Amino acid sequence: MKLLFFLFVSTFLYANSFERINNLDIVVDRTAKIMWQDNIDVVKVRKTHQEAEDYCENLQIGTFSNWRLPTIEEFKLIVNKKNKKNFINRKFKYNLPDGYWASKAHWRTLWYYADYMHFISGTAYYDSRHKNKYIRCVKDLK
Repeated sequence: MKLLFFLFVSTFLYANSFERINNLDIVVDRTAKIMWQDNIDVVKVRKTHQEAEDYCENLQIGTFSNWRLPTIEEFKLIVNKKNKKNFINRKFKYNLPDGYWASKAHWRTLWYYADYMHFISGTAYYDSRHKNKYIRCVKDLK
């Protein structure tokens, strides 16, 4: 009985770690202490990996600056395989079943390839940094 209660409480706490702030179009993950961009741009703007890095560095949402591309590990925190529509946590309003750039470029390919999260399957892949993919920036909470 105690195990069942613990599992219920853990699931409840994990599910409630995400909060959508509609007036800013952001989602806050209090457990991971990060803030996610979730405005119309995440389904409209496509850029190369380098352009995506620049885009995040220059992004301003409300009074928030200092955005960056997320890591694959951070993307995995918002994947929800039970959401068959687009494999993302349901607190997110904007998402396409397509690829979103992550921060890591691979040195073994002389930085020709970089990681991205594919929201058709909720799986990480890598591709040429010269291709255009969608962008969802993240910011560390202080």
